Amino acid sequence: GGYTCKAGIGGQQQPTRVVANCAVKPKRERRFFLADQIDEIIDFSQLFYKRPCERGYITNWELQCEIWDRIYKHVLKVEPAESDLLVTEPVCNLASLSRSMDEMVFERYKFRNYARLPAPSMSLYHANPTAAAKMMSETYSVVVDVGYSFTHVVPFIEEMPVNHAIKRVNVGGKMLTNYLKEVVSYRAFSMMDESHLINHVKEKVCLTSLDFKRDLVKSKLPKKRNNLRLEYVLPTHVDGKTLGHIKSATDKTTDDEQVLVLSNERITVPELLFSPSILGLKQGGIAEAIAESVKACHPDIQALLVSNIILTGGSSKFPGFEERLKQDLRALIPTDFELNIKTADSKEDASLTAWKGGSMMVKSGAFSKYSVSRQLYNEYGTDACKRKFFWYV
Repeated sequence: GGYTCKAGIGGQQQPTRVVANCAVKPKRERRFFLADQIDEIIDFSQLFYKRPCERGYITNWELQCEIWDRIYKHVLKVEPAESDLLVTEPVCNLASLSRSMDEMVFERYKFRNYARLPAPSMSLYHANPTAAAKMMSETYSVVVDVGYSFTHVVPFIEEMPVNHAIKRVNVGGKMLTNYLKEVVSYRAFSMMDESHLINHVKEKVCLTSLDFKRDLVKSKLPKKRNNLRLEYVLPTHVDGKTLGHIKSATDKTTDDEQVLVLSNERITVPELLFSPSILGLKQGGIAEAIAESVKACHPDIQALLVSNIILTGGSSKFPGFEERLKQDLRALIPTDFELNIKTADSKEDASLTAWKGGSMMVKSGAFSKYSVSRQLYNEYGTDACKRKFFWYV
């Protein structure tokens, strides 16, 4: 993914390790830390990030290969030439990037067999585990992947995506974090260099409002009547690894504490996913994208699609997100359509849905249906991959 790499062995219940897909340089260090090395960082304040992905697409192959080298040698401890690879790619990926991926896999790493699938395709197998053994979902569904760089809505007929109906919302977790940084820096403390800390604040305090305008009025009420008001105690950096925490109502503020007061910011940040126009983006939110995607499909299957919506991605974990999506979507689809949204339960991480689906594919034997062998690649080159991985063309 654009934010993290989930690495593991096919058939496992959980990935071996989830590592950041970036290189990080602390302000007091002279070198960059990659992937699992980031755990060795002592001070997480004012980190400088280098990411191989921009807007979800790989733009720095040299850095990406360094991260992959680290994962193969030190995290998974496998020899690529003796292994098979199942990897995700962005929805409707650029052909040039797909070719570069194929060349890296077979010419640099020399994997035996290889398959690349967009994350929504893998999420189908996690949502329909009984169908994974048959190597197709045998159902009509819409996968909504709320990721780090953007949000994709992909309708499926069985295992095949309906390409002309795929919709994209240019809002993801990265934009939410950057927006919160700007708001906090303008209203309270300068946090433009504190991406790691602000991302933690976003994950801990933000929630989805079911009535944004009403809650926005409530956020302006006095302290005792404002149930959105919350105090977040910033880290002192005595221990650089320790992040801040939410202050309870009974605790008193000490002299050495810096407190970040948050109110309407808690609901405004996730609201960007439903109303990108707040930032001036001329497009609808997730609910509108789903409705447009379903309407672009054949009328006979529209009711079947909305009855099986699969919600995945790390940015869908805000409290109240599913309820808000149901509420907004209900107003956009015919009243006689049954609306059903599947999400990861409270014990599961929605950002791991695609990885778990891929692990199920390998365990069920479906991987062999999708993969290309090194022998076939040596004979036909990237055309072999182009013919095999044709779903999103």
